[in-house]
Amino acid sequence: AGDGSIVVRAEGDRKEPVELEGDTLDGKPFAMADHRGKVVVVNLWASWCGPCEREAPHLVAVAERYKKAKKPVQMVGIDYREPSVETGRAQAEVWGFTWPSVFDKSGRSSIDMQGVLSTQPSTAVLDREGRVAAVVNGATTESTLTGLVDDVLAEGAKG
Repeated sequence: AGDGSIVVRAEGDRKEPVELEGDTLDGKPFAMADHRGKVVVVNLWASWCGPCEREAPHLVAVAERYKKAKKPVQMVGIDYREPSVETGRAQAEVWGFTWPSVFDKSGRSSIDMQGVLSTQPSTAVLDREGRVAAVVNGATTESTLTGLVDDVLAEGAKG
């Protein structure tokens, strides 16, 4: 697990949009570009990761909060270096993950995510343009993640 540090990038310091693509645990194609205009929360996880298991209820709570509030927030998982799609799918179901998770057996998502998600668990918050706005290195909590997402949502409300 990561050290729990949080990195926040000012709007002017953000790089190009993330171009994460792949097949989900449900076998459907996923492309980050399809979610432009929303704040996207990308969580790197694995079934064999203890801190990921402890973090899971926090992620579910965040997803439910924004869904109920009808906010433009999309949760996305990256099932990282999982032995099989079946294992990942079963674990996502146990943990209550209702959002798509990209299956990444090879670890390629680290490149797609511009190197910001390097340990499991870790979570990135992307702005409405798909750029990395914040990263939590290690397990996050509902309050921490909600604060980061709310800050990025507020950016879109300014313009």
